[in-house]
Amino acid sequence: MKKTVGLISVIVMFGLTGYSLFHGSQSKSEVKKTTATTYSFEKKTAASTSKKTAAQKALPDAKTTDWNLVLVGPKNKIENEVAESQLATLSDNSHQVDSRIVSDYEALSEAATKAGYPLVIVSAFRSVEAQKKVFDNNVNSLISGSGMTEADATTKTKETITEPGYSEHHTGLAMDIVDQDWYNSYTTQVLDASYGDQPGAKWIAENAPKYGFIIRYPKDRQDITGITYEPWHIRYVGKENAEYITKNNLTLEEFLQQLSDK
Repeated sequence: MKKTVGLISVIVMFGLTGYSLFHGSQSKSEVKKTTATTYSFEKKTAASTSKKTAAQKALPDAKTTDWNLVLVGPKNKIENEVAESQLATLSDNSHQVDSRIVSDYEALSEAATKAGYPLVIVSAFRSVEAQKKVFDNNVNSLISGSGMTEADATTKTKETITEPGYSEHHTGLAMDIVDQDWYNSYTTQVLDASYGDQPGAKWIAENAPKYGFIIRYPKDRQDITGITYEPWHIRYVGKENAEYITKNNLTLEEFLQQLSDK
């Protein structure tokens, strides 16, 4: 009887020891698994933070309130029209821009001439008053020539002419330019989207950012800018900003959003 009790005690002891060893091993395994998962999560979080930080560092040191980043367009009416004292006449003696961009534009023009694409300025600064005259004349022309109602004529005019107060030309930072060959030989109208396929237009798109200008209304971005493709319309934003915007295929609206988010 004593032998039987002793044997049972031994069996129970080994059973408890086995249970303890099994669960102790399982606990260590779970700890390892949990530690690995935590490390993996922390690693991913660190990588994500690192990427975001890198993107923020890549952004130019600019603010949405900078004078050269003012946003004017179909949904953004100009708040303060550029003062007449702030305007300067370009070397062609017929167009004005904000005096702070004159030297950069003249440098762009000189580079274009050397490359074989001398530039012709079609339009630069336009006051709100001047824009209103152009807009109203077109409306009246449609009413008298096509018999449209004033409402229909206004809607039609907005398709091709910016409503007064909503044109970038009011800022003195925007210009419509083409190269001389195109200006002398165009068959439809000088400001036509087909200009974008010309060598001169391609040169402008590639080189303008070096001097602080961007193609303000790129192809297939109307949903963001509100304006169809205009390869002739350049806008001054500053050299560093222009190169960043062009390199990353952004619109001005998207760039300003990035600056707001940083």
